[in-house]
Amino acid sequence: MPLKICAVTSSRADWGLLAPVLIALRAEASFDLKVVVTGQHLVVASGRTANDILSDGFAIDDTVAMDLRGDTPGDIASALASVVDGCGKTFARLRPDLLLVLGDRYEILGVVTAATLGRIPVAHIAGGDVTEGAMDDAFRHAITKMAHLHFVTTEVAGRRVRQLGEDPARVHVTGSPGLDRIKSTPVMERVALFSSLGLEPRQKTLLVTFHPETLTADSETYCNEMLAALDRLGPDAALLFSGTNADVQGLAIGRLISDFVARHDNAVLHQSLGSARYFSALKYADVIVGNSSSGLYEAPSFGIPTVNIGDRQKGRVRSASVIDVRPDRGSIFAGIQRAFALDCTGVANPYGDGNAASRIVAELRAIRDPAGLLKKRFMDLAIT
Repeated sequence: MPLKICAVTSSRADWGLLAPVLIALRAEASFDLKVVVTGQHLVVASGRTANDILSDGFAIDDTVAMDLRGDTPGDIASALASVVDGCGKTFARLRPDLLLVLGDRYEILGVVTAATLGRIPVAHIAGGDVTEGAMDDAFRHAITKMAHLHFVTTEVAGRRVRQLGEDPARVHVTGSPGLDRIKSTPVMERVALFSSLGLEPRQKTLLVTFHPETLTADSETYCNEMLAALDRLGPDAALLFSGTNADVQGLAIGRLISDFVARHDNAVLHQSLGSARYFSALKYADVIVGNSSSGLYEAPSFGIPTVNIGDRQKGRVRSASVIDVRPDRGSIFAGIQRAFALDCTGVANPYGDGNAASRIVAELRAIRDPAGLLKKRFMDLAIT
């Protein structure tokens, strides 16, 4: 009998990383794959990125509405409850042998909570990272403790997962499947890309993504400081913004960016670019600016510098192409000027070699008794 795997995706970000693994699973008769969609994929303001899943040739076997009504802490808590409730019903219907998830979002915490209550073993990709400036740090470690198989992106992350008491035999250093996605996605011609974006090429091109720094109430201030720094670049810089996460203050940040774009002929905002346009933008951009994990995960593979603002990504492994700056306009502007002069050719990406999916699938293929994964011991570290 094929192993019944249910993969749940909640956003454009985790889909781009999950897709290479799911493509490999779909190609093997030993797996029965179901794809469930929730979270930001179904939010109109995020561009209904569930369409990206269909474009990649996958059927959507079920959807779980998040019922997100705003960006206050209460709104987010209510949305999380909706995910737990909806996934509980979905898992009872699909009855998977194993749940496959990626990352650290509150939506994924809800998904895994429902699986835990339903006695469904969990395989988790990208545990063990550290992001000190976001609530996602706590969510990620909580997901690790509810998961039964761990596919981590670096040896540093693997060490942290083992430090959390997980069995070393269940912790596998695979690299990030996002690098697999880069290898398999053809980039667009430069003219075609800028035409599709509605953006006129200029002397410099900056790809900008800014998310709330969820452990502070100052995210709007930080965003305004970034926009002030970008404004100082003048009309010779083309600014391509991608959408923000559905987090506390996320809607407010989205409005700030929309208002900025409306006032600047050299700027455009696309809530979601899709993998082909996003990777093409990385190829042709001079700098990536903001606080997205993509600046650390994918950008090094394109030899492009990242100006990483604030603490949202603090603690992640980073390459020499990452310039960390304080969230004030002077530091951000100085960081951008430094990035323009930084040669990132030959920079090594610390997140793997683009062969993560095959490693993950090999471990999933080896599972003989998925229910047996449910019982696990806390593995104490040797005290010296």
